[in-house]
Amino acid sequence: MCGLTALHTAQLAFFGEKDRYDLPAVVGFLPLPCTDGTRPPAPDSHSVGGCQFVFSVLEAGRAPDTTLKLEARGVTPATRNLRFLLNGREGLITRADSHARVAPVDCEAWKRTADPLLRYHELVGEYDCVTGPYAPAHPCTEALTQLVNLARKGVGVARKEYDAHPTARELYPLSPPTPAMLLCGVTASPQQRAQHADLLSSQGGLLDVVLQPGCRDAGLRAGLPLLFRDGACPGPHCLELVRLAQRLRLPELLDVLAGRAEPLVTWLWTQPAGLQHDFLRAATDRGSDRVDALLLLHQGAWPSLLALTRPPLTPLENAWLERAHREHPTLAPLLGLLREQQQSQPATDADFEAWARTVPCPQLHDARDVPLSAARLRAIAQAQSRCPGDAVSVLSRHVAKLPPRELIGVLQPLTGAQLRMLRTELRLTDPARAEALLDWVMERDTGLLDGLSATPAVVTKLLTPPHANRLGGREAVLDLLLDFQRSPRITPTHEGMLHLMAEALKGTPSAERVRNIAERNLSPEDRQRLLSHLLDARDPRLQAAAAAGAADWKASSGITASAARACLGEARVILECMATRSRPLGPP
Repeated sequence: MCGLTALHTAQLAFFGEKDRYDLPAVVGFLPLPCTDGTRPPAPDSHSVGGCQFVFSVLEAGRAPDTTLKLEARGVTPATRNLRFLLNGREGLITRADSHARVAPVDCEAWKRTADPLLRYHELVGEYDCVTGPYAPAHPCTEALTQLVNLARKGVGVARKEYDAHPTARELYPLSPPTPAMLLCGVTASPQQRAQHADLLSSQGGLLDVVLQPGCRDAGLRAGLPLLFRDGACPGPHCLELVRLAQRLRLPELLDVLAGRAEPLVTWLWTQPAGLQHDFLRAATDRGSDRVDALLLLHQGAWPSLLALTRPPLTPLENAWLERAHREHPTLAPLLGLLREQQQSQPATDADFEAWARTVPCPQLHDARDVPLSAARLRAIAQAQSRCPGDAVSVLSRHVAKLPPRELIGVLQPLTGAQLRMLRTELRLTDPARAEALLDWVMERDTGLLDGLSATPAVVTKLLTPPHANRLGGREAVLDLLLDFQRSPRITPTHEGMLHLMAEALKGTPSAERVRNIAERNLSPEDRQRLLSHLLDARDPRLQAAAAAGAADWKASSGITASAARACLGEARVILECMATRSRPLGPP
């Protein structure tokens, strides 16, 4: 009855966590076997054998349904006619034939009688006891001593436990330890392990021993180098061996992967994709991005250049690339760029152009790690038709450093809208670049003039008919340059502004333009040079405009009498006009 009670307890605990009942194996129930270690077979997954009974889950509900019905059915001659049921959460056990309630029993006392390994299980549950050797007073010494004594007496369950224990057979041998046990166990010295590994290697059994579950790291360190030496990799167990070596950081693994790169790739190339992925991940110790890139090469696809350059390629990866190149010649441009990254040989511009034409748009950004000549930058620019945003983004990191002549060639494929996105990077605020690039700017897109620095040379060019006509004519250009509020906002340098004002005052300028210039903060010399001929002009309006601007800056020297009279006359007219307009308003 204690087995049925234990199954009920396990079900209640599982329901408390999962809100459902389930199969015995799922809830973690395994009853005690017979003392010889055997248990009766279970008819299905709903049942599990103990010793004299098979325990079954007949009904198992899920919240809010709390139905639970358990059964213990006798299977030995002594118990064959016995069948017990346990219904519901109360844990009451009844006989199936009479429905009579079965009185509770002392399960702790029963367990002490039924389980010869009770003390062993208690100690192992608390102290684990799977390594060793242990000090005489250590609880695991007591546990393992009890286990081996019972096994020596022929108690079947103890013998099974003893045979399955990872170190008991070595620490407390009932028969001489085998070389395999000593190689993978806990007692041998490094020299002894090396001897056992040599012996097993000569007998052809080292591979099986190393791959058996539970072989300890010290044994693996002695056995794996011999297996690699004897050519176990490449081979059917190569992946398992490499994983073990990688976990141990075994130095010999690097020698194997480097020295046998070609045969490893030859073997791996024809393996299933899953094995290829797992092996490359284990052998290269790289992230998924690198492994995925290598697998794309196997398919003839173009992976990210960045994924194959950081960190540097290993000999195994280089051999993989060479095999991919032989299988897929169209990958040649990519391999050329990778070799350049490894500083073995420079890639051709043709390789770069083919790469820029082919890769997915986001991968254009991988070019940041590649030396970019003007020809290569032009190849990036030519990708603008399929990757407009990415191409401009890559170019933006390099345009400012390009000499004007190279820049013009590089940016030729871009549209006007794309050029405006690079306006800041063109550095047209630099006077020298503005002079060198003005003709190109006027030809490509006048919207690039915004922020342009206008030197005397730039002003002169802008006023020539070919350029002026694009902006509405000479007078429109003069108005544009003299008024910073207009768009595009061209910014004359100091010398450029003086040259501009001189050009603006040639001929017969308007009084407004004269006043605009005269009101500026000019040095006496510049004012004299620019305005002296207007102070003597025949048109009194021009005289007045020139004199008024100078007067605003209290720069009266040089103002002729006639210009002063014209200025005063104009001022009187303005004042009289203001008085006439304000008269209807009355006194304040």
